[in-house]
Amino acid sequence: MSEKIKHCSVKDARQAVYLDPKNQFLDVREKEEFDKIRIPNTIWIPLSKFEIEYLKLDKNFPVYIMCKVGQRSQIAAEFLASNGFNDLYVVDGGLKAWIEAAYAFVGDKNAI
Repeated sequence: MSEKIKHCSVKDARQAVYLDPKNQFLDVREKEEFDKIRIPNTIWIPLSKFEIEYLKLDKNFPVYIMCKVGQRSQIAAEFLASNGFNDLYVVDGGLKAWIEAAYAFVGDKNAI
């Protein structure tokens, strides 16, 4: 694992993203998943299209990466680290942990 990649809790991710709008909150789940439930103000780039669309992200600011539980987030983080991103955070527990913490979301929580 790259030293550029750190792990954080949903609480830390929420605080970082809402306190500093330059921090990027990335959801790498697929369209069907994202359409059913999502976190407001996330950047959505599905892992299946990541190699092309990751260029939407800014290398100069931290990226907090979330999926359903964390596996795809780790893959995305490793890809970003190998492409020049230095400040990466995998959100432990992913969307499931976010919902369990009772943080804001849009959609059906039974869809996760």
